[in-house]
Amino acid sequence: MKVKICGITNAEDAFACEDSGADALGFVHVPGRRRSIPLDRIAGICSSLGPMTTSVLVCMPSDDRTALDLVERSGGDIIQVHSLDPRSLDSVRGSGIGVIRAVRPDRDEATTYAEHADALLFENGVPGTGTGFDYSQTPVDCCRRAIIAGGLNIDNLERAKVMKPYALDVSSGVESAPGKKDQELVREFIRRCRQ
Repeated sequence: MKVKICGITNAEDAFACEDSGADALGFVHVPGRRRSIPLDRIAGICSSLGPMTTSVLVCMPSDDRTALDLVERSGGDIIQVHSLDPRSLDSVRGSGIGVIRAVRPDRDEATTYAEHADALLFENGVPGTGTGFDYSQTPVDCCRRAIIAGGLNIDNLERAKVMKPYALDVSSGVESAPGKKDQELVREFIRRCRQ
């Protein structure tokens, strides 16, 4: 199972998460969000990551052109959006950029986007708030790659893991303070995901 550590705000945490075996690191660029950081800082961190770690720009662009510009300026490998319609997602993917589309754990919504994204990220509530939900209700079967996010930590990840998603995405559940990762929690989260 793949593991994405999201809400990375500094290079020290990025490198430590990479060394702990994270498959992907998420960088938030959404003004007003607690873990949002500037594109130039994201670009600086991304340029220093090893070639086997995927960097994910988490943002809310209004259209496909803006999405492509944000990815280019951030140096990210792929984009995770909580916006964009299917046509815009197709346009971004057609430009060679991988796309993760965030959706609620709702079968109808997931089906709308399943063919237009490389993966669907299932999250409930306001994105990035760490709101948990009944992970057993996630319609992981309606897409090729399902990622479960929202309120995960070392105590509850088994409830999501049993759904056999492509990946789990954690942020606040492995922090010692908002925006600061606790490396012991990161290592333990990754270890439990892979056992």
